[in-house]
Amino acid sequence: MTNNTQTPFNAKKYYSNILSIVPFYDEFHKQTLGLVKQLDLQSLSWLDLGCGSGELCLKAAEVFPDICFTMVDPSEQMLELAKEKSLHLNACYICSTSQEINFNSEFDVITAIMSHHYLDTVSRCRAVFNTFHALKDGGIFICFENTVPEFEKLKDFELARWGNFQLDSGRTHEQVNEHLKRCGTSYFPLTISEHISLLRSTGFRVYNIFWHSYMQTGFYAIK
Repeated sequence: MTNNTQTPFNAKKYYSNILSIVPFYDEFHKQTLGLVKQLDLQSLSWLDLGCGSGELCLKAAEVFPDICFTMVDPSEQMLELAKEKSLHLNACYICSTSQEINFNSEFDVITAIMSHHYLDTVSRCRAVFNTFHALKDGGIFICFENTVPEFEKLKDFELARWGNFQLDSGRTHEQVNEHLKRCGTSYFPLTISEHISLLRSTGFRVYNIFWHSYMQTGFYAIK
């Protein structure tokens, strides 16, 4: 598969750019690692969907011993960059989307950090089903996604608040406006209750929100 990532950024500049776009993005990784650490597993098989340049896996390898990664991304450019940065890891690399993977009860941990909000309704349902199918019993799925308020009339208010963060981070008004216009056209955020409903209907036995700021929310679900 050779399709490019749907992010507007060049692969090599993705990580530096995302920090000026998404509030507390580094904290998403810290919170994810803390959650996995709480599981107290002696060894880990970890599938990272939409791995990008591999930053999360690099950080995870510093914390957990005996870890085996499977890094998946739809962009060949991103995947090549991840390979270059993680040659020292015990990892394999797959160019694919989440809705096209086909694993059966193979992973203790699956992560999807800011990746599934690019999918339409049917593709997102398929991606989450594939994630559930790929987890071992007792395995955990952790995702962070852009979300929209439960009340439609608050959407513009929250977008403006997010835009102010980007301006304070050094982006221009033109850059901010172009990015905010992508909401609902290039990426398709759900409400928090819609996310919870999707996790429930997929079959996860427990699920929870463990992070929320601006228009980004972190969820975890255990099979």
